[in-house]
Amino acid sequence: MIALRLPSGATAYLRRQAYSGKPAEVYISHDGDFCAPYDSPHDYKLPQVIQGGVDSPVLVSFEQNTLVVHAPNQLQQPTQAGTNSVGVAFQQLTLDAYRAYVGVGNSGVALPKGWIRVEIPFEHNTCAL
Repeated sequence: MIALRLPSGATAYLRRQAYSGKPAEVYISHDGDFCAPYDSPHDYKLPQVIQGGVDSPVLVSFEQNTLVVHAPNQLQQPTQAGTNSVGVAFQQLTLDAYRAYVGVGNSGVALPKGWIRVEIPFEHNTCAL
């Protein structure tokens, strides 16, 4: 789990959750519990291409209380509109642009100003079920 502190002071959590034998899923949560399971009414699930590791990190930027995710595919939205203190927005990237930004192959391109690369460690921060 990675805690992201937004300029507004609010906190969002990036979690990787792996079920045995399946690829990890990454989601954005407002719950600070270390191993809170994915909560579809309130959490945002990242596209399958992003697993949070070195080769598929989460690319984000911030706008006050909004976390902007830069990804090749749309986020899975929560099923309920919430009153969360953190907003989540999405900016579409082509798969080639995403790969260039994360440095897949030797094509690493500098991130635009204000963007950060977030990797979620596979070791103790993975909630394995």
